[in-house]
Amino acid sequence: MTPAGRFRSRSAVALLALALGACGPYAEVAQKLDVTARVAGDTWIAAVGPEVRVLLVGTPSSDGSAPFAFTSMQMPISSGTSAMTLQGTWTEVGTDGIATLRVERQYTLPDERSTSLLSRRGAWRTDERRTIQLRVTPDGDRLVLAGDVALSGTYAAFGGALARLGTGTARDAACAFQIANLGIRSSEVRIIGFGGPGMTQYQRAETYVGTVAGSLRVSQSGFTHNTTTIRYSAFEDLGGARVDGPQVTDANSGGDGHMSGVLTFALQPLSPDGSAATPITGTIDYGGAGNPADAIQISNGTASGGVYVVSIQGGGTARVSPETPPSPSVAECLGLP
Repeated sequence: MTPAGRFRSRSAVALLALALGACGPYAEVAQKLDVTARVAGDTWIAAVGPEVRVLLVGTPSSDGSAPFAFTSMQMPISSGTSAMTLQGTWTEVGTDGIATLRVERQYTLPDERSTSLLSRRGAWRTDERRTIQLRVTPDGDRLVLAGDVALSGTYAAFGGALARLGTGTARDAACAFQIANLGIRSSEVRIIGFGGPGMTQYQRAETYVGTVAGSLRVSQSGFTHNTTTIRYSAFEDLGGARVDGPQVTDANSGGDGHMSGVLTFALQPLSPDGSAATPITGTIDYGGAGNPADAIQISNGTASGGVYVVSIQGGGTARVSPETPPSPSVAECLGLP
């Protein structure tokens, strides 16, 4: 994951204090931080080159409408670069295969790796009132969407795709990381200020709910040297991918430092009949698994070295660099079209 934007200097604190005094208790025009509506339904996943697209559609009500969440994540490297999330209402009426999406919110996490730390905007949310129409064509255990270039693609049922994962090899462990990391990455785009000096507002800890289940809590302490903790609790942004535990970043005012903490994850494959198969469980260690030299290193607020140390029950282990392309990719791990 990209841990950029969790750091600040005293000058940034002073500027933010002025902004908060003018706008109320929250950064970014006094927005309430967490407005996510839970989506209880189906999770679909697609890949378009290095971009991973995740679509959640809830159970429809009597009028055919359901909550939806769509997240696009650019993953040319394992830590990710940018992401975008849409939330709103999905409506299908009749049998013509047309879905109307009423977008209520958009979250944006830009790629600001080349921008100085204190000049970054970080993740933000805008209220939307726009409509997207899609043609929806079921294709076995896949869903083909057309009509909007940002959402179009052939999506696989996430739970069924997880059944392709193994547990005994380094490749299996690397795949488990890439999949579990999608849920972590998708959470970051909804943390207002993530990636920029707006993270200072988490001197007062705040909680965000998972789109499917659970929650995360963001807190920060310290000044010229600070510690940011994101603690996940039964957190699910993708139905069938749960993470628990702390992700910790210690850095100075220039955004240089290292990470620590161990997350546990559980991936829940589904059998062809829809029943739950044996879950794939394991850990992601950000602190080098006992070797500080292997801890994820941070430079200018961006992951710049070290490895994610991944272990899964079944024997598979892997050391994944945050700076290199995912190997295997999410598409290869899940057999996506």
